[in-house]
Amino acid sequence: MKLKVRPEDFIVKELADIKFSPDGPYRIYLLEKRHWNTMDALKFISRENRVPLSSIGSGGRKDRHALTWQYISVPKKYELKFEKPNVKLTFLGFADDFVSPAVLEGNYFEITLRKLHREEEERIKERLPEVERYGYPNFFDDQRFGSVENPQEFLAERIIKKHYSGALKLYFSTVHPEDSKKEKERKREIERLWGDWDAILPLCRTSVEREIIKILAEGSGKKALVAALNAIPKEELSMFFSAYQSFLWNLTLKKILPRYADELLEVRGKIMDYFFYRALSDESLKFLKKLEIPTVSSRIPPCLPEVQKALEEVLAERGVKPSDFNLKKIRKSFFKSFLRPALVFPEGLYAGPFEEDDLYPGYKKITLKFTLPPGSFATMLVKALGV
Repeated sequence: MKLKVRPEDFIVKELADIKFSPDGPYRIYLLEKRHWNTMDALKFISRENRVPLSSIGSGGRKDRHALTWQYISVPKKYELKFEKPNVKLTFLGFADDFVSPAVLEGNYFEITLRKLHREEEERIKERLPEVERYGYPNFFDDQRFGSVENPQEFLAERIIKKHYSGALKLYFSTVHPEDSKKEKERKREIERLWGDWDAILPLCRTSVEREIIKILAEGSGKKALVAALNAIPKEELSMFFSAYQSFLWNLTLKKILPRYADELLEVRGKIMDYFFYRALSDESLKFLKKLEIPTVSSRIPPCLPEVQKALEEVLAERGVKPSDFNLKKIRKSFFKSFLRPALVFPEGLYAGPFEEDDLYPGYKKITLKFTLPPGSFATMLVKALGV
């Protein structure tokens, strides 16, 4: 099976409740993009229009390897103009509120699965009604974890454990899949030179990197390390924190599922494996359909005893506790807990006919159309269809 062969094979349209008003204090734009992730697009839009990145509101991050539409906002005093290859902004009007996750209602997807063998075609035919009836585990998928390749290398976990130098080293040296050969070499050289700030400074590419290294050059104590971490932009820190929260949430769900599913099938992921089921008993379905699991912060909302127990086990295995998430010295961003459903059910699931694949002769393709709640991953539905 092939997914995301072309951006048009993975279409995402954001659904949001935006109250438009001629006198609203915010400008609303529709951001259309392909080959760009949301954060990179927002950074370029911010720079080109001389608008603080923190003033640009958005509801969610959309995949680089897709054709996506999403809403963004800025205060009325700013006006955005930006059109580059594969990125387009369209002004829609004024609104009473800015765009944030709070206004999101979900995402509409059109996904084309390609290079399907006969066995895969038959499996998908069997699994579609099962997924409609039983849903699938609402795991955060690999793309949520960014470029983390090793579960021991979460930048946020290093901050929580007060391994500040190690966190900063990850910030500078983590290699992203889309990095050029030259950029990978630059990061490896910084990693090799770590601690020699005078040698690293000429290798810095951005003003943020230069600021951090200058802070470290002036003092190597804990105070300097904390100041350097606080120089990381809020938006980036928030991404690191949410990635780690998502990982811990996944581990918690993975501990709970075996108690309710008789037969679990494992699917390999980038930094962890995922559990899927084919069916559930009526009792298990009724329970899991209502089950919500909190993300970790210093203040975790009340939850069922077995969820609390699973969460405590996960934190103990990682060597952290809820109080560690109260980062008094890191002021730009923080951990906030929210409840997330254990299962997700696609709405309006439509499967087109299996057709000859125009890109892979001799194979079939199929297009799926459906809507998911905010924050749920369509790629997890694809994984569920394959078990």
